[in-house]
Amino acid sequence: MHDDRSPFTLRAAFTRQAVLTVALIALLAIVVIGAVAEAALAGVLLALLLGTLAVLRAVLPTRAVGALAVRSRFLDVSGLLVMAIALAVLSTSPNL
Repeated sequence: MHDDRSPFTLRAAFTRQAVLTVALIALLAIVVIGAVAEAALAGVLLALLLGTLAVLRAVLPTRAVGALAVRSRFLDVSGLLVMAIALAVLSTSPNL
């Protein structure tokens, strides 16, 4: 029997990875929107999600962002921002 305070429970894992869990739920919703509505809208929403994750990685401590912290803060934020801007440009460009 596991103690409710055990760090090895599924609830504890979701708590440690709260930002990533919410991001994955948002990603699932964006994929559904892309399949049901239009791909350009899904691309813009994904760009917004990446931008939001960049801001969260920039302002939250490393422990709070969990697995979103891969490299240094600067590299993580700049990589997320480059992907967000590129995806936003491609999603809003006509005839691409």
